[in-house]
Amino acid sequence: MESEINTVESVVRRVWECFARQEPASMMACLAPQATIWDIFQPQLVSRIDLEKYVESDFAQSAARGALTMNMHDMLTTVWGDAAIVRFYLDYQYAPPNAIAGSGRITCVLRQFPEAGWLVMHVHEGHVPDGIPRLRASN
Repeated sequence: MESEINTVESVVRRVWECFARQEPASMMACLAPQATIWDIFQPQLVSRIDLEKYVESDFAQSAARGALTMNMHDMLTTVWGDAAIVRFYLDYQYAPPNAIAGSGRITCVLRQFPEAGWLVMHVHEGHVPDGIPRLRASN
């Protein structure tokens, strides 16, 4: 089971690493064709129909901000056969010229496909509320 958890978490980490390195094609390869996203910077649900357009605009806004540093931590992962859910915190900081920093709570739902392996089906991002202490994951 530990090996499956590590595999699932590596797919999730790869999504954000590809984003930070400005590698949209590599990031898209981690997403299932039916993937949906509730993005921290987007007001509406992004579906696969809009996903390529969304990725293009999201990568452009990221590149316009400045260098991005991120810290993914407190991952809590559960695997049930060919389905998995990963919950974690993400602290991010963009350097000037358009600096911004924050913390998010993120949930990713993944499915294992016979041909493609583990792919992300859904991402749900939200800001960590101010003034409320974080809970630490308990495995």
